[in-house]
Amino acid sequence: MSSIFLSHSSADNFEAVALRDWLAAEGWDDVFLDLDPERGIAAGERWERALHEAATRCEAVVFLVSGNWLASGWCLREYALARALNKKLFAVVVDLAGGQDGQLMRVSAPGSHEEKHVVFSKEGLRRLKRGLEKAGLDPKFFAWPPEADRERAPYRGLKPLEGVDAGIFFGREAPIVEAGDRLRGLKSAAPPRLLVILGASGAGKSSFLRAGLLPRLARDERNFLALPAIRPERAALTGENGLLHALDAALPSRTRAEIRAEIQAGAAGVRPLLAELVAASLKGASGAPDGAKPPTIVLAIDQAEELFRPEGADEGGALLEIIRDLVAEDAPAVIAIFAIRSDSYDVLEHAKPLEGLGQATLPLLPMPRGAFKDVIEGPARRYAEAGNALTIEPQLTERLLEDIDKGAGSDALPLLAFTLEQLFLDYRRSGALRLQNYEDFGGLKGAIDAAVERAFARADADPRVPRERKAREALLRRGLIPWLAGVDPDSKSPRRNIARRADIPEEAAPLIDLLVEERLLATDTAATKDAAGAETRIVTIEPAHEALLRQWGLLQGWLEEDFGLLATLEGVKRAARDWEANAKAEGWLAHQGQRLAEALALDARPDLAANLEPTDREYLAACRNKEATAKIWARRVQALIYTLFVGIIVGLVGWINQSYVKEQMNWFMTMRPYMLANIRPYVLTAEAERALKPLASFRECAKDCPEMIVVPAGEYTMGSPATENGRFDDEGPQRKVTIAKPFAVSKFDVTFADWQACVSAGGCPNVGDGGFVGDQSLPSGTKPVNNVSWDHAQQYVAWFSMMTGQPYRLLTEAEWEYAARAGAATAYFWGDDIGKGNANCNGCGSAWDYREPAPVGSFNPNRFGLYDMAGNLSQWVQDCYHVNYNGAPVDGSAWTTGNCIRRVVRGGAWNIAPVGIRSAARSRHPSVFLSGGTGFRVARTLTP
Repeated sequence: MSSIFLSHSSADNFEAVALRDWLAAEGWDDVFLDLDPERGIAAGERWERALHEAATRCEAVVFLVSGNWLASGWCLREYALARALNKKLFAVVVDLAGGQDGQLMRVSAPGSHEEKHVVFSKEGLRRLKRGLEKAGLDPKFFAWPPEADRERAPYRGLKPLEGVDAGIFFGREAPIVEAGDRLRGLKSAAPPRLLVILGASGAGKSSFLRAGLLPRLARDERNFLALPAIRPERAALTGENGLLHALDAALPSRTRAEIRAEIQAGAAGVRPLLAELVAASLKGASGAPDGAKPPTIVLAIDQAEELFRPEGADEGGALLEIIRDLVAEDAPAVIAIFAIRSDSYDVLEHAKPLEGLGQATLPLLPMPRGAFKDVIEGPARRYAEAGNALTIEPQLTERLLEDIDKGAGSDALPLLAFTLEQLFLDYRRSGALRLQNYEDFGGLKGAIDAAVERAFARADADPRVPRERKAREALLRRGLIPWLAGVDPDSKSPRRNIARRADIPEEAAPLIDLLVEERLLATDTAATKDAAGAETRIVTIEPAHEALLRQWGLLQGWLEEDFGLLATLEGVKRAARDWEANAKAEGWLAHQGQRLAEALALDARPDLAANLEPTDREYLAACRNKEATAKIWARRVQALIYTLFVGIIVGLVGWINQSYVKEQMNWFMTMRPYMLANIRPYVLTAEAERALKPLASFRECAKDCPEMIVVPAGEYTMGSPATENGRFDDEGPQRKVTIAKPFAVSKFDVTFADWQACVSAGGCPNVGDGGFVGDQSLPSGTKPVNNVSWDHAQQYVAWFSMMTGQPYRLLTEAEWEYAARAGAATAYFWGDDIGKGNANCNGCGSAWDYREPAPVGSFNPNRFGLYDMAGNLSQWVQDCYHVNYNGAPVDGSAWTTGNCIRRVVRGGAWNIAPVGIRSAARSRHPSVFLSGGTGFRVARTLTP
């Protein structure tokens, strides 16, 4: 990345080279100069495009202003481009005549023996150096270690880096440049001003925000006034890291009581506080020109997904309302930055308080390999520069990079950070971190397990901890789940929880404390006030990083086993909160039937049921009462229907004119014809079925059921070759699979209209359009149903089979890949490259990418005439998940032996990277898993 773009007239080449050399001598050796043989634009290259790309990547543009520069149309275009890209701009006026305060430089142009003396103003160069240092992204321009913590470790483990760690924050220079450009653009634009930083769990969003972006904004005080980052936790307004804390740190002249009162008044109270901050900054600013535009306030919310958790939703909603009102006006101007997990963005994007406000997004993509090298070696280099002995053995760096490449996945960054911290703590006194230390330590994947084993070893000295391994694990499980590890109710993925230390079961506390000492868990202290105003300090505890839930095998296994119960628990708590917020109206009692039975079954697990609050219990009791009343009425209705049918038989036709009876008659006669006369006019006869040709289509109902395509028999190679880009180990070994008979596959994913027909007949639960991530205005027949589990899909195929009398089912995994490939052996059915506009995924180049599901049939079908077999929605299949294909059937049948806790999904979704929608790509979830990215399609066995 070019840190500085040097704009000059070709007539001033000598001066440009002199300035470049001065910059290099002062520490800026990353300068783009178009006559530079190493970094410039080669002969024959497209000048405008090359300059645009260089200017886009740079962090600052320095203009070498002279009469020649002012007369150059190209130089003026460079200036216009830099302004359009919202770059930081600096001007150096060339003093060809020299002067008493000049600094003499002797330079020769590249390729020339001619030498020339160039004179720049010493004061001008001093001011340029100061300005570039303040604008600089490189960590070397930030003092480290901080004066208040001279012994601070250079590796911070699973904890996010803070503002004082800007000097050891490496690897994200390019996104910082982009974020700075975007923020300067928002500052000059009309309100509202919202920027959302999106990234997968483990991408380092918190460190990027706290140690990367905010410290650099803080140096640009003429343009920005950044408040300390807010983390919602349980109390986004009044918590230890909430809005109150941020304003209290920025306004030392105000008491916390005053600030709290203004926050309670909403935006009308907060806005004068922010105006006070702006006025103080203008008063204290040095060198600001008269009439300078006031700086823009920056409100940053880290881990914004916590705004929507049940335990903090009230204050989270209130903070969003305050932000909505603040960003909508210019007195003072406010930019809100949200850092949020990609899989949680939907709730922020559709949050009611932000309705109608445009949200600019900045994806924080995975780090390139070269950036990881800086993350490994950069902090050690700064630690050594501070006078400490520490080196990184080159072989260790290379092994770490190899292990990252081998499959650390989205957790590469937190695993690397934790491993480096542990190595530093154990070996820093030796003055070097070596490959042998790393191998003894257990490598990247073994770091977390090694820390747990150390905790267990230390537990031997504590008489409160049982000696038996299984007893210890059971105790630890009780202390972690659900207090510190649960399930996100929106993404249905594992989620770290924040618990009060006092809520952790007392018998598990010794083991929990040992995990805190091993830095796997983190504690904090929060202040709360009771009704009388008395302040109480509460210790909270949480996993140090969400990667712990995915990379600690023992905990991951527990979460998978308890997934269904944890999802049920979260569902009850969310529904109870909504019920209470809506005056406990009966219409908000969402648990009934099987869902209620699953909620009541929580009492069979006292460790989980202990997490139910009194309101949750009251809600479940109200649901039980409602269902009991409904059953009584159902029996009465059944009796009434029976009486009415008897009346019809004996001639009481007049009753049929009642609307209720008409509704019941329609239900019996139209939706369930098999019950009365086996009337199935749309169902294929055996003869018609045998006459179907490959790729023929048919539908076995009048409307609102899947259209089916006949897929021919055949043979193919299942799985991916070792050379396929993005391949995972569970996609092999490759094997020949023979599909001996034709079968039928639904042309599209099952739609909401298809699903609702099952709901209307009582065969399926009502997931409603609320489960749909995409455009709610679309006709239900074009919306692929999502937010349905494998169990839901089984309910649908069972109902549809009963309705038609035909063998409908889910596809087997082998059938799915055969149907998806449609004869192709490439990564995607259209080729080996993702291309653009071929599918809907996170990087497919379509209008719906990473936003929402597309309407069914929005992309070209494969050669079998099947739509959306790559991307849009992941699709449930029948098989149980196995880690590879060793022992799998080769006849196309489902593999349903072994551990069936997790079922296979195929095809990838709108929020998945391109490698995840390859024909061979696989994923897996528990059968109760719900997601806005998961749906299904159906298959039908055909008569031979």
